[in-house]
Amino acid sequence: MDLGAITKYSALHAKPSGLILQYGTAGFRTKAEHLDHVMFRMGLLAALRSKQTKSTVGVMVTASHNPEATFTV
Repeated sequence: MDLGAITKYSALHAKPSGLILQYGTAGFRTKAEHLDHVMFRMGLLAALRSKQTKSTVGVMVTASHNPEATFTV
């Protein structure tokens, strides 16, 4: 994939305007609907790192810290 393609697809996963993320030992923490841009970029970073090191690289996603959703019936 060339830089033009990366730029094109990255624009489809833009960071929401005004969103401020905090990063700590548990990674990026916010609601899932705000993390599309993070997932795209971390996936890209993992792929590039894997290619550079010729090894398997993974990204872990967990929702263990999210509050339980409530629904009204």
